[in-house]
Amino acid sequence: MAKVTRKGQMTIPQELREALGIEPGDYVALRPLMGGILISKVSVTPHVRAEDVLHHLVVSLGQAAEQRGIREDEDLDAIIEDVQQRVYQERYGEEPAP
Repeated sequence: MAKVTRKGQMTIPQELREALGIEPGDYVALRPLMGGILISKVSVTPHVRAEDVLHHLVVSLGQAAEQRGIREDEDLDAIIEDVQQRVYQERYGEEPAP
């Protein structure tokens, strides 16, 4: 049994938290079910903007290239194109169309 506070908060009993693997900071979903509430643990993936991921990759790639002595954009472009073709072939089993 759990008591609901004025703010709508309640404590999930320790036995239930342990059984469900609920740790401090975890999120749970609450759904109405047959006159009660179904509580289930959910995993939340933080929202990351694609632009932020791409920026991080470009900066990391530039640093790695510089460490390996690749300084010309043309060299880097050729490497990127080669990797894109390999990834396409691995994913789809064929060469990309020209």
